[in-house]
Amino acid sequence: MLPKGRKAKTGGGVLEKIIRVDNVGVFKAGVPSAVTLKRVTVVYADNARGKSTLSALLRACGTGDAQSLQARKTIGATGNQAVQLRFQTAGGGSTISFDGNTWSASAGNLQVFNQEFIERNVYAGTAVTPDQRASLLELALGAEAVVQREEFQRQSEAQRGATQRITAAETALQGYHRGATLADFLALNPIADGPQQIAEVDRQLNEARSVQQILGRQGFRQLSAPDFNFDNIRAIAQSHFERLQEDAEAVVRKHFDAHLGRETERWVNEGLRHKPDEHCPFCGQETAGLPLLQAYKEYFNQAYKEHMRGVASLRGMAEHQVSEDLISEWRAAVDFNAGAQEGWTGLLQLELPILNLDAAREAFGKARTLVNALIEEKTEKPLEAVNVDALVQATTILQTVVGNVAKYNESIQALNDKIDQYKAGLAKVDPSALQTERRTIELRMVRNASEVLQHLANRTDAEGDRKEAEQKKDAARKMLDELMATSLATFQDAINARLRDFGAPFSIRELKPNYMGGGVPRGEYVLDVRGASVPVGAANGSALTFHTVLSEGDKRTLAFAFFLARLFADPNHAEAIVVLDDVFTSLDLHRRAKTVEAVLAMNQQCKQVIALGHDAYFLRDIRKRVTKVGGEVAEFELRRGPENFTVIGPFDLDEFCASPYYKRYRLVETYVTGAAQVNMLEVAQALRLLVEGHLHRCFLGRFADGLTFGSMIQNIKEAQPGNPICVLQPLAPDLQAFNEYAAMFHHDTSGGHTRTDVNDGELQHFASAALRFIQTGKLF
Repeated sequence: MLPKGRKAKTGGGVLEKIIRVDNVGVFKAGVPSAVTLKRVTVVYADNARGKSTLSALLRACGTGDAQSLQARKTIGATGNQAVQLRFQTAGGGSTISFDGNTWSASAGNLQVFNQEFIERNVYAGTAVTPDQRASLLELALGAEAVVQREEFQRQSEAQRGATQRITAAETALQGYHRGATLADFLALNPIADGPQQIAEVDRQLNEARSVQQILGRQGFRQLSAPDFNFDNIRAIAQSHFERLQEDAEAVVRKHFDAHLGRETERWVNEGLRHKPDEHCPFCGQETAGLPLLQAYKEYFNQAYKEHMRGVASLRGMAEHQVSEDLISEWRAAVDFNAGAQEGWTGLLQLELPILNLDAAREAFGKARTLVNALIEEKTEKPLEAVNVDALVQATTILQTVVGNVAKYNESIQALNDKIDQYKAGLAKVDPSALQTERRTIELRMVRNASEVLQHLANRTDAEGDRKEAEQKKDAARKMLDELMATSLATFQDAINARLRDFGAPFSIRELKPNYMGGGVPRGEYVLDVRGASVPVGAANGSALTFHTVLSEGDKRTLAFAFFLARLFADPNHAEAIVVLDDVFTSLDLHRRAKTVEAVLAMNQQCKQVIALGHDAYFLRDIRKRVTKVGGEVAEFELRRGPENFTVIGPFDLDEFCASPYYKRYRLVETYVTGAAQVNMLEVAQALRLLVEGHLHRCFLGRFADGLTFGSMIQNIKEAQPGNPICVLQPLAPDLQAFNEYAAMFHHDTSGGHTRTDVNDGELQHFASAALRFIQTGKLF
């Protein structure tokens, strides 16, 4: 069955006329009058003028794809899309139409090379994706191999479908065998007295539950045993700074005694009051930062800082040692034990001990008051030692609390031992084993239910279908592998022949299928680039990648080689209509010439060739080669029409190519690409006129003849809404910067001092900007 929106193919023929293209991309009413194509047709257009749209439209006509064309509906268009193309076949003419929803038919063998072909089959951006590798494999296979690949795909789908049915049946069975594996469920034997057995198990469970409830009851909690240790507070309280100073002095004096004693000490004492010279007057050693000169002072400062930090930490220590949080923790434990005691009422006589928490809180308060008074005294006199008798008094008070807590915990432990003895005396019953036994009885009761038997039958049928599909898939794969071994080798040789012809510095090898994932096979290959091997496929951790080893021109050359290899390998290529959309983008002069030869071969071997491009010289070269061998060439242009939309109409390549504008374009392009030596002053003088000419061509009648580029920029800045040149206003600063350079080489805009010296680097920057503006609409 064909996808929605597609029609059966009409067979071979040539595209005779383009009658109508409405509301497709930049074509709002794109064909003012029908255009007649010939065996070779060339179509010139600036960038963004509709070449890609036209090539995509023709591909959609070839496949009968409505969806891709609907996605290209003209923005803001209120009318329906409409396309009418007239084809001529041996049996007469027929018109294929698109009404916005469906094609009336598809054109048959219509082969399109455009950006969509590249992204679908070769690469997109910086990567080669799995989908592109799958498309590449399809592109490489011959007709018989394609049949086997489709069979492989069908059986893969059948296998997946059967697996889904198995999963569905097993999912339905899950509601019947919860708690057991499907294998264990299937192995169960039927049971006759299931209800009676369940009743007996339930009786045993009821007896066991009362025992389990008792075993699950909790015992009592002991209190956290406190440890009141004031050693750190005592050490800081008894410390005094004079002692620390003496220690620091002793360290330095040891060094003095080893070096002339009092004389050295006198020298240091005197020197520290003055800034020493940069060098010692006796030994010549540098004195800046000398540890000997700074030892006493730095050690003293560090000791003082450490001492004061210790004094400041006293309050935190006290809060940690005598914390009210401990009273709250004990309160929670006592309350918990009171609740637990009620749970044992009627089973055991358990008398809880009493702990006077109010007395404990009062003791904490007294101890804290004593410690805080000591801390206050030390804080007021941090450099002196203070009396620590208060710590002894606080410890004595708190030891009473410690003793009371220990007695409480001893009593709690005795009660817990009594509870453990009681639990040990209860009967040992395993409720979980009884529950398992009950569940097994239930499963045996439902094992042979009619609905279960039906799900099992469905599962058995699906398993048979899956096994059959798997066998057929394996057979198709075996045959496909045999066919692909021949097809892919032939395709690889054809690609490499094209790459050699184009003079590409790389080739491909190891073109083969990859069944990773068990689904549709994908094509993978290795690039040989100047002695390096670069796998194209799944990431392999190599530093070299498809994106980094190939230039943009090389990537497009590879894609075109793929296209040509597939085109001429097709046994029906004599019936093909070939559409080429900017095939020569990013190609050097040699590859350009070889591309023209490829087009000539298409003219000789295929039904029709339609070449679209933004380089009129390239299109003229095609026309010259085709007419030289007696062929006819139709020339058209996609140009600006009403409301800045595109229309297709006649075009004169000779007139266009002979224009001063295009001569300047070729001059600048030749300089930028380095294709030949040119006069740099002539290039510099051509820049302003080239951009002026481009603006006149793109905005017909919007700039008066004779206006300099500077005046044109002013018009752009002052343009009002509705004026087409408003679109250039964001570029005004870049255009102004460009003009400041280009104007220097013209007498009428250089202020009377025409510049004649040309710097190559500077000229390269602005010449590239001019070409970029013409090709992409941006300068820098």
